[in-house]
Amino acid sequence: MSRPHFRAVIFDMDGVIADSEPTYLEAINAVLAPHGVHMTPERYDEVIGTSVHHTWRVILDTFGVDGDVEEYVGRYDRTLLDLLRRPLPPLPGVRELLAELRRRRVPVALCSSSWKAWVEALLEATGMDSAFDAVVWREMAARSKPAPDLYLKAAELILMPPARCLALEDTGPGIEAAKAAGMFAVQVRAASTALPPIEAADLVLDSLERFPLEMLGQPD
Repeated sequence: MSRPHFRAVIFDMDGVIADSEPTYLEAINAVLAPHGVHMTPERYDEVIGTSVHHTWRVILDTFGVDGDVEEYVGRYDRTLLDLLRRPLPPLPGVRELLAELRRRRVPVALCSSSWKAWVEALLEATGMDSAFDAVVWREMAARSKPAPDLYLKAAELILMPPARCLALEDTGPGIEAAKAAGMFAVQVRAASTALPPIEAADLVLDSLERFPLEMLGQPD
């Protein structure tokens, strides 16, 4: 059976275009350091891909740290922004895939549950601030992943039916969001924080160097 042809590709940001999740964990631990506690990568895996407020509610509960969630989120925001501005190379195959999609005139969007300032900082740090036809961040939809809202907004901005979009994700909430939007969901496992293959994913790739270009049809 031949694979369906899709007409657009929507990229998640962290863990898909750059190995940036360790930066988020670094920022968490910088905020936690005065309390004498430390979040391990294994514990971070349990909240990866969720909203920042959910993450900090889990962190404060896990470590028994007192304080207001909003206060910690504010400190985390400031710390993270400084760290995200450091130069960071894209993951293998990302630049080449984007160039090939551009050559084929395939619309490309970025769909992140991160806040606008974080998205802009990371795109600049990777030199990809002009690589996408549309960029969607957390403030652009009522609900974050795993709800479909952000992916539906991305499809709207590139004028493409969700069913014709192929989404590149690395986390369970991201895969769930893309599929809830009616998209073909691909798990990318190229980052250092790569999760085991997610059962709900329609396809699993170890690198975007192996992206199946045959799944893309030419624009009408």
